[in-house]
Amino acid sequence: MQFRVLKSRVRTASVGVLLVLAGIGAAPADRAQVLRDVARMDAEHRDKAAWDRRRAELRREFLRGAGLWPLPQQGPYSIQRHSLRQHDGYTVENVAIETLPGFYCTGNLYRPTSRSVGAARGPGILCPHGHFKPLGRFRSEQQIRCAHLAQQGATVFSYGMVGWQDSTQTTHDDPIVLALQTWNSLKALDFLCSLNTVDCTRIGMTGASGGGTQTLYLALLDDRVKASAPVVILYPWSMPKDCCRCEGGMPVMQAAGTNCIEFAAAIAPRPQLIISVGQDATRDFPEIGFPFVRHAYEAYGAGARAENVFLPKEAHDFGPSKRAAVYSFLARNLGFDDGPENLSRIAIEPPEQMEVFSASHPLPATAARGSAAVARAFAALQRGVQ
Repeated sequence: MQFRVLKSRVRTASVGVLLVLAGIGAAPADRAQVLRDVARMDAEHRDKAAWDRRRAELRREFLRGAGLWPLPQQGPYSIQRHSLRQHDGYTVENVAIETLPGFYCTGNLYRPTSRSVGAARGPGILCPHGHFKPLGRFRSEQQIRCAHLAQQGATVFSYGMVGWQDSTQTTHDDPIVLALQTWNSLKALDFLCSLNTVDCTRIGMTGASGGGTQTLYLALLDDRVKASAPVVILYPWSMPKDCCRCEGGMPVMQAAGTNCIEFAAAIAPRPQLIISVGQDATRDFPEIGFPFVRHAYEAYGAGARAENVFLPKEAHDFGPSKRAAVYSFLARNLGFDDGPENLSRIAIEPPEQMEVFSASHPLPATAARGSAAVARAFAALQRGVQ
């Protein structure tokens, strides 16, 4: 496995110099603007007080853009759990969280079986998936990650994107899909913290690609996420026209004049591991984005809490070497065992076994169906209607 871990000892080059090294003359307009903004921000945000103010602004404008300001406190409204399976060192069950009246976030809960009755609560980890077709959260690498973390002592909730797999109440290109997924993440965090085996002061989150975006967004918005690891998603972007609606379909960055690199910086001083690779758009993050993120952490005297693993020969996935880096990072920061994967101990379940809603467990008759019905449920939330 070939990689570089970059912490506070990464070489320091000014962001202004890095703009030249990046060769932005041939880059898309969005990328060029992000790089200009990062250079300006690097000069403006020099101390903890400045970053505290900026974080508050970024959160407020994100939530306003998503139609979630002021942030509602309702929900989850109900939790459905069924089909518990026992495996080697962990269990899996299917879970539906009613995040809006009649609207459900679907997922799978992985729990360790080694914890004895009366034992201290352990860490909890949220695992959203990205745009990995066709299986999403049902794909093998997601199951392996969640099962292994459970075997090491963490309670893990793997949840689906809106419009994927058993989330059929609206489509993934719904006009408010970004708001729905952000709200689902907030309520998934509420659900995880409600479990009697989870220590809510030890919550982590990790995802790749679009799952990395969800990780980035929730870690920015909620301090309960104590350690985050967005994978193959950090590069110069804000609201490019060709991104998925779940990442850029609502104005969550425009009013604050921000971008994903500043979002990552604003997570300081909580521990964050950013994984980038040589075979996708994150290839130059170590040189372009990481110095800025590190500077924000240094403003808090926490430079070592910002980490970047760079895998120059790897592509856009959440493969074994990326998982190993994330396991080590989360174990160090959340306090659980860091052992190697043992694939012989992990059961890869078929999608039909992992579905929350199916012929045998149908969507409730009272569920919202279609974009218009889901939009009405969301609008009721905005008005504070129970």
